[in-house]
Amino acid sequence: MSRVLVVEGGPGPGVSGRLAREGFTVLTARERSEALESVVSFRPQLVLIEAPVPRGRSLDTCRVLRSATTVPMVLLSGPCTERDALAAFGVGLDSLVVEPVGHHELVARLRALLRRVPLDSATTHDQLVVGPIVLDRARRELRITGVLVPMPRREFDIAEVLMREAGRVVPRSVLVRELWGSMRDTKSLDVQVGRLRARLAAIEGIRRILTVRGVGFRLLADDLEIDLTTDTCDEPAPA
Repeated sequence: MSRVLVVEGGPGPGVSGRLAREGFTVLTARERSEALESVVSFRPQLVLIEAPVPRGRSLDTCRVLRSATTVPMVLLSGPCTERDALAAFGVGLDSLVVEPVGHHELVARLRALLRRVPLDSATTHDQLVVGPIVLDRARRELRITGVLVPMPRREFDIAEVLMREAGRVVPRSVLVRELWGSMRDTKSLDVQVGRLRARLAAIEGIRRILTVRGVGFRLLADDLEIDLTTDTCDEPAPA
């Protein structure tokens, strides 16, 4: 069953119940931060955002989620102007569906978009590969161009999460939950990410881990993006 994240934006029940009855695996979120965390933890194959009109906060939500995932993103909106529609596509939408729309038509549109999404790759593989970086889960080893990079357990765990979500923003709250199982002060997380960043850069010669201010971290997967990206965020100095 296809996994769909529905970001609810209205007072009514929305479409999540109807999609579930059509056989989709549906997770709902109402707050932007909750939706961002769900992108990482739920790993949806499609994101559906409900909004009265494609303006302001709804477009900000689309922009933030697009930075965290490459899956198809649909905005289900009330009547809007052509200018509103263009603004919506400008923040990364794949489809704008304007109400009123028939239930069967909406489902058909979603399924058409989902057909473009490649099937999930096997998750039982022991290795993660991002550019020249290879992380071996079974051996708990990380190598860059074949060079072993010794590191403490926590940094290895951080590297695994960031490589698993390479190219996407991983919220601090998600990292903290994966590392410690519950929320806690994130200062130690910032320090450990800084050390990991410096450790990788010392061998690869580039800054592959970026800080997304106020949100979390992103490990760059595209070598061209590495050449073009400048990280201007304030970060703790590696110890």
